[in-house]
Amino acid sequence: MLSDTMSESIHEYVVQRLTEWKGRWDEVSDGSGVPLRTIEKVARREYKSHRLSTIDPLHSFFRQRERRRKAV
Repeated sequence: MLSDTMSESIHEYVVQRLTEWKGRWDEVSDGSGVPLRTIEKVARREYKSHRLSTIDPLHSFFRQRERRRKAV
């Protein structure tokens, strides 16, 4: 289980990436399996904290994209 601090930093990371990917959230949804409506809620910080089952696939999606970019 993640500590509150680690969970928060992952959440912040995901929110920041969503801000950078605004306009391409359909791609994020397709790649992560997280519904577009949920992505919109995460990006708007509609909830103080989201379930790990929501944040983890988004975190994995963005980390994978970063690894691919660095490999090029």
